[in-house]
Amino acid sequence: MAETADRETEAVRKPSVNDRPRTSDGGPGKLLTAFDVAERVGCHEESVRRAYLCGQLKRQRFGVRSWRFHPSDVEDWIRRGAPTRIS
Repeated sequence: MAETADRETEAVRKPSVNDRPRTSDGGPGKLLTAFDVAERVGCHEESVRRAYLCGQLKRQRFGVRSWRFHPSDVEDWIRRGAPTRIS
């Protein structure tokens, strides 16, 4: 009888922080701001805004007036030739 109760409890447990998708760096999957994307890519924040206005970079609505970016979409944009600073 105890085994049945354990299974029922396990079946209805809520997702935890550890269940969230992970990014390529191993951290929990979090959405990035335009500033975060610009730092990661090595370009100006305005270049990120132009990229999503032109349709080169996907964005997701976050709240009423904000936009955020999935790290996987940013990595895809980098592979396709995002403008980066020359070091």
